[in-house]
Amino acid sequence: MMNWQIKPFSHRCCITGDVFEDGARYVSYLVVEEGQQELSRFDVAESAEARFEPPGEVLCRWSRVYKEKPERENPSRRQKESAESMFFSLFESEDDGDGEDRETMKQVLAVFLERKKILKDRGFANQGAVQVMEHRKSGNVFLVPTGRMTPEALLRIQEELGEWIG
Repeated sequence: MMNWQIKPFSHRCCITGDVFEDGARYVSYLVVEEGQQELSRFDVAESAEARFEPPGEVLCRWSRVYKEKPERENPSRRQKESAESMFFSLFESEDDGDGEDRETMKQVLAVFLERKKILKDRGFANQGAVQVMEHRKSGNVFLVPTGRMTPEALLRIQEELGEWIG
């Protein structure tokens, strides 16, 4: 039994050298080159296929439409950015929402962002009533309340937090 290594898709036409664009049709060939026991792959723009002269026996041929790979979203990064922006927004205006829920949300997000190394714990102030957290990138300091988080408050904010941090 023979094991053959097939090179991956090249993203460019082997005849013209042009990079395939999204939506363009291309044809791929697997060829056993004359005098060699190796398998070669050739990717050819459909518009240039008539000029392609295989350098050996064609084992198979197929055509496809080229599609750009979407940028891979890093869910962890998105989660951090969402939590970070929500945390900032909680400190921008103090007048929306229930006070207890707001304080609980600040505490939960502060713990999350500290674990993700976005915030750094700088100790406590006001006789332990607030935890001083520093944003590592900007150096901004946030005073996070340290009151007791109640199960009822955690249940109330659970859905909102889930939307922001997944």
